[in-house]
Amino acid sequence: MTDPDKELVVSYLTLRQMIGWVGLLMPIGVRVGALVFEGIGSTDSISAYYYTGMRDVFVSALVLSGALLSCYRTPALRDSVVAIVAGIAATGIGLFPMDPTYAPEILRKYPDMVGRCYIPRGLLGFHFIFVGTFFVLSFYLVYFRFSAFTPPTPNPAKVLRNKIYKICGAVMLVAFAAIGVLAFFEQGASIFWPETVAVGAFAVAWLVKGQTFFFKDRPGLASA
Repeated sequence: MTDPDKELVVSYLTLRQMIGWVGLLMPIGVRVGALVFEGIGSTDSISAYYYTGMRDVFVSALVLSGALLSCYRTPALRDSVVAIVAGIAATGIGLFPMDPTYAPEILRKYPDMVGRCYIPRGLLGFHFIFVGTFFVLSFYLVYFRFSAFTPPTPNPAKVLRNKIYKICGAVMLVAFAAIGVLAFFEQGASIFWPETVAVGAFAVAWLVKGQTFFFKDRPGLASA
């Protein structure tokens, strides 16, 4: 007979892994897709890929991430609430686009298409509220809450995972600071790479939380 508790653990590990994989692959996917199909070398931010042929990939990945985050639960009610709000914010990033920003390649090749094919489908003016909310809450979960339920005598795999959570959180914080510095001192500068680093650190933390690859507990040991 199948152990329902074991199935529940596997399901939650899979949920965490899915959040991590979507977060890790989305910036790569939109950049490579835009380069291959439209010859766009880069944009000023990940969000600017909304105004390329990768719009559907960008929006779909964020909506999926938002749905998965909203399903995340822990024994602490506050973690569940934070995850739900972060999930709503992730969905909002995709559905409420930034102000129109077009890659130079699009402006050169398709000057007549910009106003007809690359127009925003959602309300403008709210995008960065969702972005800020998502990153702040994600940092809080990764840095402060992923290690919250460590047992008094954790196994070596759990100790390693806790260290990686702190590193990922610190990387996210440094990337946020870099974005702020660029936005304040160099208006118009590209923040694609700092954003990608922040999202990548977020994704790695979730993959580790899902015990992907070498971060699994041995059979019979508690996991968290």
